[in-house]
Amino acid sequence: MTDQPSQEILDEIRTNFEYFDRDKNGKIDVTEFTKLLKVIEPNATSKQAEKGFKYIDVDENGSIDLEEFVNWWQSYWWQY
Repeated sequence: MTDQPSQEILDEIRTNFEYFDRDKNGKIDVTEFTKLLKVIEPNATSKQAEKGFKYIDVDENGSIDLEEFVNWWQSYWWQY
């Protein structure tokens, strides 16, 4: 993907990240991601959530940071 999102879209993505970062530590853990996934895919299973989390957590540190979230959000939503 070569197009860069506008500042408005980046702000929207950040807002979504902050909403799902329930403990406000600047990271989304697997529990927070599972809740996020249930919002966008109500029939998602725990196994699917774990698999998705591992896919997004590129640096494999056990949490999704804002950069990882932005990259995922763009690829997920820009397909529509």
